[in-house]
Amino acid sequence: MNNAHNDAIDLLKVLKVFTLVYELGNFSAAARVLSITPGAVSKQIGSLEDTLGCRLFQRTTRHLSITEEGHRLYALIQQPAQQIEDAIATLSSDEGRPKGTVKISLPIAFSRTVILPSLVRFRERYPEITLDLHFENRHVDLISEGFDCAIGQQHETESSIIARHLAPLTLILCASPAYLKHHGKVTSLEHLEHHQLIVFRSPTTGRVETWKLREQGKEHVIQPRSRLVVTDTEAQAELASTGCGITLIGAHHAYPLIASGKLKQVLAHLSARRSDICIYYPARKNLPRRVSAFVEFVIDEVRKNDIVRHVKGLTPNP
Repeated sequence: MNNAHNDAIDLLKVLKVFTLVYELGNFSAAARVLSITPGAVSKQIGSLEDTLGCRLFQRTTRHLSITEEGHRLYALIQQPAQQIEDAIATLSSDEGRPKGTVKISLPIAFSRTVILPSLVRFRERYPEITLDLHFENRHVDLISEGFDCAIGQQHETESSIIARHLAPLTLILCASPAYLKHHGKVTSLEHLEHHQLIVFRSPTTGRVETWKLREQGKEHVIQPRSRLVVTDTEAQAELASTGCGITLIGAHHAYPLIASGKLKQVLAHLSARRSDICIYYPARKNLPRRVSAFVEFVIDEVRKNDIVRHVKGLTPNP
């Protein structure tokens, strides 16, 4: 049993070295992450290539490129390598406490206001779990990109993915008190045409976001015209807070700014809805305890979060 366990550990170490070189693009960067020398990285990659009987990387003094065999190996090992790590973590865990790394994709604005403030409690509860947090406003492919779980808008999911609801994503119109004092109150949708607007352009599609505002089941579709277009929701909120205009942002994002007096809600009877925010993860028969611990913690924290509860008071019923 000990020999098999040690062999699994050695294999896992070599595969981790290979994965880092593949993702970072050179031996030196992988060596820095692993706190070993580039020569040691090269030696382990060479040993793996000898075992497999093929080249995984083409090396020159200035350039490292990935071979077709390297691409195939990377695609093949992601899930098995994680399963091996899970097994080793379970075997070596102290009194069954979850340990290991959880790689997570998180949306920037929602995470900053709702998720991040609670992570100190997670660290206290699970000190042996390492959180590898990737902040990005996109839908990730869990399997091919090697994520354990992700938080984001709900999409059509395959049977291999489980999505659990966290919070509704409602957008509201906001502006700073200074802007409204200078430019006047907004009392109707028609008034928006005479105001400075801050609009969002999708960095993925390149399209400017259409405002689909609802009131009592009726939808108003507006294509806002603006001289201020951004590709980041944090920038939207900051620009609105400094008095640059009216913008449409997530209610969970707006609430702390409204509570602090930096923003005021405009046309409070209107709101826009997007797909709900969910946490999603692979549908495995035995989900690693480190992943299930994080998932259940997040669901519980979001359920009792003050911002999420207060947001309901900011948004009208559809």
